[in-house]
Amino acid sequence: MNRVTTRKFLKEHQLQFFPYNDMQPWAFKKRQLAKPFADIMGRFFLDSRIRKNISRLKKEQPKLILGETHCHSTFSDGLDSIQNILQRSSLLGLDYVVITEHLLPSKYLIDSIIGSLQEQVRCINEWDYPYEPVQIYPAFEISTLEGHLVLIMDQDYFSPENINDISLQFSEFDYQFVSMLDVIPRIESFGGISIVAHPEKERPYPFGAPIKWVKENLIGLVDGIEDISSGHGYQKNYSLGLGLASIGSSDDHFNLLTGTAVTAHDGSIHNDLISAVKAKQTKAITIENSLKHLLQLARQII
Repeated sequence: MNRVTTRKFLKEHQLQFFPYNDMQPWAFKKRQLAKPFADIMGRFFLDSRIRKNISRLKKEQPKLILGETHCHSTFSDGLDSIQNILQRSSLLGLDYVVITEHLLPSKYLIDSIIGSLQEQVRCINEWDYPYEPVQIYPAFEISTLEGHLVLIMDQDYFSPENINDISLQFSEFDYQFVSMLDVIPRIESFGGISIVAHPEKERPYPFGAPIKWVKENLIGLVDGIEDISSGHGYQKNYSLGLGLASIGSSDDHFNLLTGTAVTAHDGSIHNDLISAVKAKQTKAITIENSLKHLLQLARQII
């Protein structure tokens, strides 16, 4: 099935996915109950390990730039504030963090994303923390007919003059599911990139796009794919077979796993994440994996 017929088929057979997603009240309540435990594990166990491993990597490769490309705050279904996420990311030694609030039709709308972006700018402008501030990128994660897609834009779109363009371009998706084929072309005018999130991960609704579908429909359109996701417990080499940029991330909702898997690039070649991804010169790296078995158990409960 080619791109045109795939788009037509999906639009004609669009389902009402929202009632079956894992952002329902009970699922969110379970995450809330788990948050205090996640905070303890982060502060007293993971943080020092992540910071130590990142420091070692940077000592071995001084020009290495690394960061988180997929996490969520309280502006969507995350359980920690933007301020805490940015400060912890700085403490861990990350160079950048990409907060990717959800755009989920009828649930998380573009206004929430705009609010998140404005709060990120405020936190950086009012930075009062012992460590250097991390770089940030305007971004969000959209739920499409095939699965989730991360969109990251040029940093110019944090400016008050440009931020409204994001709302104008994507607000029509507030109440309808569309195909990745219709979303990806829109990111070009924002100087941005698109990333297939957690491919092959199955839920009762479109979550991780199948690799077969990506190969048949998105090559030449999408920029990157998540090879490593510490939040979903996998480490693959999808990018190698597809000719896409390799992405590592956590999909963190607790401000716990941020920094456990990162996307890295050579700072002497690329000044920013977007140019490195477009050039397909990124690398997904696992930083800390000591909670692997505990997280496997937690995923069955939460």
